[in-house]
Amino acid sequence: MEHSVRLGTQKYHESICECLRELGKQEQLPVQIIEQQQGRRWLIHCKFLNTSLAETENEEMVQKIHRYYLANALAETILLHWEKEHVRRIIKKSNYLLDDNGQKILKKALEYLNRGLGQERTYRVSRKTKLVTQILSCLDHSSIFDIEGFLSFRAQEYKRDVSKAVEFAIEEYIVEKEYLEFIQLLKHFVDNQTPQLEYLHVGMTSKGKFRLFDDQGDDVTHDYLADYQLDNLHELGYEDLLVSALIAVAPRQITLHIRYDGFMDTLQTIRNVFGNRVRDCSGCSLCEDF
Repeated sequence: MEHSVRLGTQKYHESICECLRELGKQEQLPVQIIEQQQGRRWLIHCKFLNTSLAETENEEMVQKIHRYYLANALAETILLHWEKEHVRRIIKKSNYLLDDNGQKILKKALEYLNRGLGQERTYRVSRKTKLVTQILSCLDHSSIFDIEGFLSFRAQEYKRDVSKAVEFAIEEYIVEKEYLEFIQLLKHFVDNQTPQLEYLHVGMTSKGKFRLFDDQGDDVTHDYLADYQLDNLHELGYEDLLVSALIAVAPRQITLHIRYDGFMDTLQTIRNVFGNRVRDCSGCSLCEDF
């Protein structure tokens, strides 16, 4: 026996039919697709045929399998085509899509959606699973499915996940923008500061404690930290203190004797502020002391 599902869509009939035909080839689905245009909308009539006696003995299970593949095709269409435009609309409502910055947020949001938020690297799979589950729930109750209507009224949990990714992208954009503005301010200050030393060497332990040395190898750490309350390091932190000390000294050249990977953010800030004044030591007796 055959059973059928009718799909209504205004924008996505080509993608839906392409996904269904591809699934038909891969999974050997006995599906016949009939496309019919009705004004600005398309009606896609999907006819599934039972091709063996074994299948007809468990008709309900076979129909569930067919609906599952159909739900996958619909979910993939939403992820590939609708999602990007929805992200763009959210960003536009936030007044961030007015210039190139909006494009940066859009790119970052799509990266989150496709690659994952933080440690959640299966984020796209998770969203697709939610979509498939929601679409199946609709198909279990009706043989008629309107994709735009579903997205407007039924896919709330999925859309919350998309909005969450956009929020992360906007927040990260704001943080990066503020960081770059801060770096530019520090660069301007350093460039207009009279260097207190020509050369400064920086060594750092695995716990983040640092020491400063002049070009003769003399420890000058306390010479340039007199204005800081070293007893209150828990409030400032060694890494922030190091950046502050370097800005105060404003040396013409900074040599980093640091072998640990735990301070990459601090080292990047130093390089961003001091530019080509910074170099990394490839190994010396001072490096061995740390």
